[in-house]
Amino acid sequence: MQDEILTRTVKPSGSVVTLSDVKLDLRVDHDFEDTLIQSLIQAATEYLEAPSGVLGKAFLTQTWKLSARGPDSDCRIYIPVTPVQSIEAISYFDTDNVEQTLAVSDFHLYGDENWAYLTPKDDIEWPDLFDRLDALTITFKAGFGDAETDVPETIRQIVRLLVTHWYTHRSAASEASVEELPLAVQSLISVNRKGWIY
Repeated sequence: MQDEILTRTVKPSGSVVTLSDVKLDLRVDHDFEDTLIQSLIQAATEYLEAPSGVLGKAFLTQTWKLSARGPDSDCRIYIPVTPVQSIEAISYFDTDNVEQTLAVSDFHLYGDENWAYLTPKDDIEWPDLFDRLDALTITFKAGFGDAETDVPETIRQIVRLLVTHWYTHRSAASEASVEELPLAVQSLISVNRKGWIY
């Protein structure tokens, strides 16, 4: 396992589900609890989303920096937040501890919504690195897309069901575990969790 530092530098600009959609689910036609409902949408998203959420995936487009000591023995850098849209920049500290940049075009990105790794093209090698935890830094964009409709409908449905459950059972939001959630939510989480095989 590579030592790594993972930092989100740009958050998503929108929300996976809209306030109006959730209010329809809740049959709420007033605005007295809009702030509460918005906070529940945010809590549900954070509960599910990468890197520490139960699904382990990024939803809307966001930018991350991954710093590591270097590639693994197969010359790969595994990227823990998926799906990866693009690699924006690659930098490293050379053996003199001076920061340098690498051409993104010299590397292949492999992966899908469950996994991703970066490796040099056949005629390229990783440079020699200074011994530090952030010797190599990859800046990348992750997520299914910019719009809420880019996110798989099953994931959006999980968010809506979670908000409905937590709104109805106010204490549940602070005591959430997958086992305590409604069966429909548990089932959708199971088939959308990173690493699930159909």
